[in-house]
Amino acid sequence: MPKSASWQQCGLLHQRMQLARQHGWYLAAQRLQRDLQQVLARLQGDLQALSNSLESSEETNHTASVHDIYADLIALHEEFDGLSFDRRGQTLSVTTESINLEGITLGPFEICLDWGDLIGGHPNNYRVIAIDAHPAATNDSVTHPHVQDEAVCEGEGRQPIRRAQEQGRLLDFFMIVANLLRTYNSGSPYVSLADWHGVECADCGTTMHGSDRWTCERCDATTCGDCYYSCSNCDGIYCGECSTSCEECGERQCQSCIDVCSGCIGEFCRDCLQENERCSDCHDKTNEIAESNSSPECDHPLASVQPHGVGQTAVPA
Repeated sequence: MPKSASWQQCGLLHQRMQLARQHGWYLAAQRLQRDLQQVLARLQGDLQALSNSLESSEETNHTASVHDIYADLIALHEEFDGLSFDRRGQTLSVTTESINLEGITLGPFEICLDWGDLIGGHPNNYRVIAIDAHPAATNDSVTHPHVQDEAVCEGEGRQPIRRAQEQGRLLDFFMIVANLLRTYNSGSPYVSLADWHGVECADCGTTMHGSDRWTCERCDATTCGDCYYSCSNCDGIYCGECSTSCEECGERQCQSCIDVCSGCIGEFCRDCLQENERCSDCHDKTNEIAESNSSPECDHPLASVQPHGVGQTAVPA
């Protein structure tokens, strides 16, 4: 997202939050406030990166003095809850506040810098360690959407981080990394926040982990290995809502491969429908009626009875 867009989004989210509070929509206002905090953190990182990009070539080659390093250590002590220095291990560490992204608590993180190789700016000379880890349900090594095996995905922050390391600007280095932890880029996470606690099966509701998940080709619902169905006709993958069992053979097929009997309106696979799109029962009944209508009727003509003498009275001669 362009930096100007981040600033515009801040203003828009603030207006919506104020409007929600005026109407008494407190849950919506809380959600908008969380979104605003995330955008502000991202904007802060963007501004820091922009500030670093404006440095002149002379400043790029500048190495922090002892006075600069001392000032940075004082500032780090004020900025972060925890600051520790291990002379023997040659590490300098700060501890962030508990990180919360879109309602998901990830806990605090320790950013541990190996200052023995600080000027060299080696990409692996610092680690991001989860203090109270809340890893992704699908991958224990991912403690943050952008942290795996204690290594952070730096993205656009890579160059600013390298310059801060090469110049010995401790405060800038730790601030840039901390701001990366406070933001979420949905375009490049190791595990997305939507899947952080696992994915719920659309049919049975159980939480799925790892690769034990299937996506319905009709509605995109995610189901577990016990609930998905493979259509026996087209071999597609479908959830329970988008598949139906044939009422005759019991085969499970997708709704596109299931037809309706024109007689009883039952659902049957195409192999079980007879002529005129009828199931076997309706087909047999139709044949019975047809045979009954075409069979010759019994024809026993009655003898003609003449009413001779009927109704007449005998007259004496």
